[in-house]
Amino acid sequence: MGVKVTVFLSVKSDQIAALLAMSPGLQSETLSRPGARSAEALQNPAVPTKLLFIDEFDSVEAGEAYFQWRAERGDLEKLGALLAEPPRIEVWPVSLAPT
Repeated sequence: MGVKVTVFLSVKSDQIAALLAMSPGLQSETLSRPGARSAEALQNPAVPTKLLFIDEFDSVEAGEAYFQWRAERGDLEKLGALLAEPPRIEVWPVSLAPT
């Protein structure tokens, strides 16, 4: 079973177009990394500056390696310049079975 990682972003209103333009490339890069299974980006139509990225990895370690790679490249710092507040990153390693 894989692990899901959610990244909640609050983007500066004057930077939303730039981030939306970058999103397909970010998702493609994510999918090219070892252990990446899926990458999805969602935008809240009621609050267009709110974005949610949902990535799935083979393991917690694969997700950690991915974020380390992004940090080493300076991607997280570049992303931070577009945001109104720090991103909220959560790791979801346990899936609950329906009852």
